[in-house]
Amino acid sequence: MDKKEKELREIKRLEKDSAFHSHKYYFPILILVLTIVYIVDELASNVRGAVDSFTICDLFNTTFGTPEYDRASGILGLVTTGCYLIYLVAPFYKSLADKFGRRIFLIINTIGMGVGMLVSIISHNIPLYLVGCVIMTFFTPNDMQVIYIMECAPKEHRAKLCSITKGIALISVSLLGLFVKLFVNRENPGTWRSVYIIPTALAFIIGIAAIYLVRETPVFTQKRLGFLKKTEAEREEELKAEKLADIEKADKSVSVMGAFKFIFKNRQTRAIAIVALLLAFSTGYTGKYQNMIESGVAKGAITPEGSDIILMFYPLINGIFTLLGGFLTDSLGRKKSALILGGWAAAGLAVFAIGCSTGLSPYITGFAYGFSIAGLWSISDMIYFVITSESTPTEMRASVVGTMQLLGMVGTGLNMVFNNVVTMVAGSMNLPVVLTASYLPLMAIALIIMMLKVRETKDVDLDNIQIDL
Repeated sequence: MDKKEKELREIKRLEKDSAFHSHKYYFPILILVLTIVYIVDELASNVRGAVDSFTICDLFNTTFGTPEYDRASGILGLVTTGCYLIYLVAPFYKSLADKFGRRIFLIINTIGMGVGMLVSIISHNIPLYLVGCVIMTFFTPNDMQVIYIMECAPKEHRAKLCSITKGIALISVSLLGLFVKLFVNRENPGTWRSVYIIPTALAFIIGIAAIYLVRETPVFTQKRLGFLKKTEAEREEELKAEKLADIEKADKSVSVMGAFKFIFKNRQTRAIAIVALLLAFSTGYTGKYQNMIESGVAKGAITPEGSDIILMFYPLINGIFTLLGGFLTDSLGRKKSALILGGWAAAGLAVFAIGCSTGLSPYITGFAYGFSIAGLWSISDMIYFVITSESTPTEMRASVVGTMQLLGMVGTGLNMVFNNVVTMVAGSMNLPVVLTASYLPLMAIALIIMMLKVRETKDVDLDNIQIDL
């Protein structure tokens, strides 16, 4: 088959996809599929954390709270931190969706998450388990379902649908608590694998269903059809124009080093960067929450049934308060909202640690953790994207936002190392006290800097940003 025949077949397929977009029932079905994909994404992202202590006890043949467990937990944590190096190739992978379309990568990412979880299920040794971790780490952050909503939904409903689907997906994480309750036997830690079974099956089912129920997005379809229907001469002219545009864009773009210089030279962005680093480092307890809960079980402060309640209840609170946090941003302004959300994160962490140590009601403990992470992730998103964008001139905005995210990744990497070293030194039984004593002061300092050094950006003119040197 020559090039012309391939292009004619592609035109026919894309025109068929384009006709599908106007089908009466297509959009509701699409949103349903994307919502389930989002649920799979959140389940795959959180399943390891929900059974972390059981996984370690099984793979290392040890018991929670012993020195052997603490060493194993620290070593495995440090090794799995290396899995995040896969993020280095993620930008190149994501860019392929601009060339080959969104649909194929929505399907690949969803089935890929299922493959990662399946490898974890069949793993009975550390190397194979790490392979599963790498696969899940690679496929879970791509969020192609969000791009689909942005390119398929009417503009007046985009933000609303993104918020609703995200809220549903966050609440669905409570299923992991239910699966732990139903399938995990503390006398047989190897039963942690059963928690993966339903999310894995769901990933394969919805990934395969998407092949038949989802079509390419209208944005990509029209762009690709426009290209395919042009003559060779028109394509060459377009290619030349794109190259000139790329050269012009490159001339105006800012290097990572240039973005770093701008961030730390400008008073506003320097303060934002410090806040971002402190909060990124403070996210460490979100990777050890199940161990913190399990320490309460080991001490008798929390019953096994209470542990299940916490794991089922906190995602509901997280989803509800994440949605509420979105309304705060536009109604109160960025700065006030950030301070409130940061306050949620700090207060929730303190109460969660008390619940793990002293035996508060599991509903209060679960509420506190969900309340805390809702505030923490919401303020992080606001700092990295909204406040940074509204504090940076147009010509360097994308570079500065990307560099700010890079700083956040540095902070996150440091807290992963810190968490695992702390586990080995202080012991898993002491995690609620040690981690809370470590992270609460950092949160407090971040909020003080936010209050004193970061100005409000809600009503700024994005084309005329004021730079504070």
